[in-house]
Amino acid sequence: MKKFSFKSVLATAMMVMLVFQAFANDKEEKSLLWKISGNGLEESSYLFGTIHMICKDKFYMDEKIENALASSKVLAMELNMTDPNLMAEMQQLSVNPGFANIKGEFTPEQASSLDKFLTESYGAGLDQLGILKPFVLSSMVLVKMLPCTEQSSYEMFFTEKAKTQEKTVKGLETVAFQMGVFDKIPQKLQIEELGKMMTNPDSMEEFDKLVGAYLQQDTEKLYDIITDNEMFKEYGDLLLEDRNKNWIPKIEEMVKEQSTFIAVGSGHLGSETGVIALLRKAGYTVEAVK
Repeated sequence: MKKFSFKSVLATAMMVMLVFQAFANDKEEKSLLWKISGNGLEESSYLFGTIHMICKDKFYMDEKIENALASSKVLAMELNMTDPNLMAEMQQLSVNPGFANIKGEFTPEQASSLDKFLTESYGAGLDQLGILKPFVLSSMVLVKMLPCTEQSSYEMFFTEKAKTQEKTVKGLETVAFQMGVFDKIPQKLQIEELGKMMTNPDSMEEFDKLVGAYLQQDTEKLYDIITDNEMFKEYGDLLLEDRNKNWIPKIEEMVKEQSTFIAVGSGHLGSETGVIALLRKAGYTVEAVK
């Protein structure tokens, strides 16, 4: 029989406390809102992870987020939503070169399903809308597949707040650059993904997982779900990593000048190549706001 040892019991208790503390610290890292400070900054700035489409009843917003925006002088997003030329540029860049119609690129089953869906949702089928690029059609389909009649947009919410508060609004990218990223991904792969979305009854399951992770404020889980997609597995560097790296010098310039509220897709926050990790590597303190 082992002799009772107060030291061993204490050591065990300390180990349990350390494990619990590690778990608690891990939980503390779950946040959509992060404060950027240090590295010579005179004022703190903020980083917030958005989800580009979400049902209105699941739109997450609280006082700490609104206070962070209100205390900042600049709103920076992936695109400057106040740019008067934004929609015109988007429309121009949404069309396939030479107005080519991609209707014939789908399997008969996929084409029939997509044509019916578009006609019922938008009053026009593939004969008219097939001239749009696959990723544009995918966005149109996803919006109508959401299990709600009312959707909310974080980008529009922040833009309206910024207008009311008379803030400067900036974009980290141009429309031409952002849409050009998709032009580098083979159209055939994009069509295959859109076709699967139309014929797979579980196609919304991935999006539901994404929303669940978002509401849990788990940026690492969000990153894992997003990058598990076939397109991201092969072209994640174009869609995430390269863009994250490109944003860092722009973000640094902004936060050094004025307190800035930066709102980008939450998939850009997590992982060792995410914006949080890259800002820390650049010497900034980036901590979850609780």
